[in-house]
Amino acid sequence: MAKKLDDSELVSFKELMMANSIQVDALAQLLIEKCIISQDEFFAKLKQVQTEYNKRSSK
Repeated sequence: MAKKLDDSELVSFKELMMANSIQVDALAQLLIEKCIISQDEFFAKLKQVQTEYNKRSSK
């Protein structure tokens, strides 16, 4: 049977989203700083992926 989680171990949705955003931002900055991708490439891909997500959610 499933064990009830301790309230002190739970995080809020806001905390989870903030942690995820910080991780993604850090990874993007490292890729750009190490010249693995350019800032322009990053923003172009970001725009492309956002467009794809918007198309899927409007169906």
